[in-house]
Amino acid sequence: MSDEQVKVDVLVVGAGPAGISAALCLARRGLEVVVVERGESAGAKNMGGLLYGTVLNQLIPNFHEQAPVERAVTRRRIVFLGPERQLALDFGSEAWGRAPFNHTWTVHRPAFDRWFAGQAEAAGAGLVEGTVVERVLLEGEGAARRAVGVQLRGEEQFRADVVLLADGAHGLVSQAACRELGMAGPKPQHFALGVKETIGLPAGVIEDRFGLEPGQGAAIDFIGAPFENLIGGGFIYTQQETVSLGFAGRLESLQKAGLEPGDVLERFKQHPEVRRYLRGGELLEYSAHMIPEGGIDCLPQFAGNGALVLGDAAGLVNMSLYKEGTNHAMFSGTQAAEAVLEARERGDFSRAGLASYERRMAGSAALADLRKYRELPQILESTPELLGLYPDRVSRLLVDYFTVTEDSKADVQKRALREFFQGLSKLKLVRDLLRARKLL
Repeated sequence: MSDEQVKVDVLVVGAGPAGISAALCLARRGLEVVVVERGESAGAKNMGGLLYGTVLNQLIPNFHEQAPVERAVTRRRIVFLGPERQLALDFGSEAWGRAPFNHTWTVHRPAFDRWFAGQAEAAGAGLVEGTVVERVLLEGEGAARRAVGVQLRGEEQFRADVVLLADGAHGLVSQAACRELGMAGPKPQHFALGVKETIGLPAGVIEDRFGLEPGQGAAIDFIGAPFENLIGGGFIYTQQETVSLGFAGRLESLQKAGLEPGDVLERFKQHPEVRRYLRGGELLEYSAHMIPEGGIDCLPQFAGNGALVLGDAAGLVNMSLYKEGTNHAMFSGTQAAEAVLEARERGDFSRAGLASYERRMAGSAALADLRKYRELPQILESTPELLGLYPDRVSRLLVDYFTVTEDSKADVQKRALREFFQGLSKLKLVRDLLRARKLL
């Protein structure tokens, strides 16, 4: 082996939740693991968001006592928006404010990811940050072709028994490796563009505006205006002294509607129901990132010769109202680690030797959820009224229903129903609502 090559047991491409979960598990078992991250530091490319902590709590019991979490989410809200109206479903529980806090937290990802990567380093994993992986090194031909390491920018190489591909959504390295190793999915992946801002506000102001006690957090999802022509919606999450606000929309729908992401975000911020939360805030950060949302039919083959694909790189995102990604990524990392350990015992890092990863994932709740929402992309694409027209009409119906006039209540109600059904086919409405059941 030349001086430019380093040999380790496992190489991980990407220091996100999936890659770090795998590295932590493997380092704890004594394997020599190196994680290569293209960002200046783990989490540098991310901002604030939700963290579901079920898997993390198994990796690091009571992690919230040491991790830089922001707030425990004790209040959820789903808001249907018309241009000047809103209808909100507000729910929560006092129990969510006590351990285990419904396993739901808001986090500032740069701080959280750096902490999480530090846990893997403390267990013995190596972390190489600010370094770009150009490609996965492959050897052999045909069915025997296998991953044997990675080529870094600048010609340096790392060699390993297994390469874990965890470079995120639309990861060029993982996509190229999956093609070369015959791991590509049956259908091309679809992506949403997520656009997000971090707005600074004092903690007390956040608690007053969102109806929270100190340390409590809120997560709000928005459906309807100004996302009428998009397959997507908006969100607001509360951190300690910041608010994360943004939207995610399928790329094809943005292109078809001819909409600029920045314009959509500005219209969202100016909606009366959103504007009141942000008043007096200071813009601190802005970011955009890709989100895989093709669902289970677009998943790749998880295992190949000498390689496994994890997290967002594998498309493990549930784009229903649950918006789960981080926990599925962590779970995939833990299961990939177990598969590597089993393969190492047998000395077989072929696809067959690593196949327990695929079996573990196939029987998991993560894939059960993706199977449940298999039809979600098609339903939203074929029924745009679910995200635009119907939210507007429902909010309008209730506003009209409770608008005070000198007319009798019977006349007010008849007029409200007439406005609701104007231009709507009742048969199509019933058919669309039946389809919408599959989204719940």
